[in-house]
Amino acid sequence: MKLNSIMTKEYNTTTTHDNIMHEKGWAVFNEIVDLELIEKLTKDLESSYKIRRPIQEKNGVAANTAGTSHHLLADGKSFFEFLSRLYLDNEIKSYFDGNYILNTYGGNLNLRGQHTYASNVHRDVRTYTSDIKLLLNILVVLDDFTLDNGATYLLSGSHLKKDKPSETYFFDNAERVLAKKGSIVLWDANLWHAAGENKTDGPRRALSLIYSKPFMKQQFDYCRHIGFEQIENMPPGLRQVLGYNSRTPTTLEEWYQPLEKRFYKSDQG
Repeated sequence: MKLNSIMTKEYNTTTTHDNIMHEKGWAVFNEIVDLELIEKLTKDLESSYKIRRPIQEKNGVAANTAGTSHHLLADGKSFFEFLSRLYLDNEIKSYFDGNYILNTYGGNLNLRGQHTYASNVHRDVRTYTSDIKLLLNILVVLDDFTLDNGATYLLSGSHLKKDKPSETYFFDNAERVLAKKGSIVLWDANLWHAAGENKTDGPRRALSLIYSKPFMKQQFDYCRHIGFEQIENMPPGLRQVLGYNSRTPTTLEEWYQPLEKRFYKSDQG
């Protein structure tokens, strides 16, 4: 296991960021989310988990989903506020070489003694895509990440290799993300990673978002859930990230539209 070297604000030029993402596959941006919003996100994550846990238990998936909450944007609250601020928008656009949308929006409490799918060595894209950038992981640190409370393991450079490393190699060589609350971690979805084990009595909470190329199917229909009445009043950047510029027409009336009214815009790749 190795300790990570974390990027500082003055180090975050887009060119430097691109180089680090290509070579290491991940980068940390220290304490860039204000603590007032972090506190709201933490409180709302706890509330959202209480909504989802009974559903997980009722549907027979409780064992593998302890501490996890999916599709938080469905709850609105501070989750929508975070997304609307478009943190690291330039860096994310540079990674995708163009526009991007939200693929999924979740969170994790990482409780003591908990082992879920996130604890396994895994990558979040099912098909190895090499230099084709389809997905990008976003981790928002809500509690300080430490060695004791389950700081995430990331295997630098593993996004450049197709085959899964052995668990021994992974845990001997992976770096731990030691970051303060308010930090944001980005990593290439081809990167092998795993949640660490929490050995403390408190939760190690984080938001886990994935952004994607606009042509990819979202894991949740955010546009339909939020609705279409206020599209024109929505900030352009937020409208883009939510997926309103890359929708699928469902009728011929929706299909036959002038360029400015088309569901799938021409700049979506």
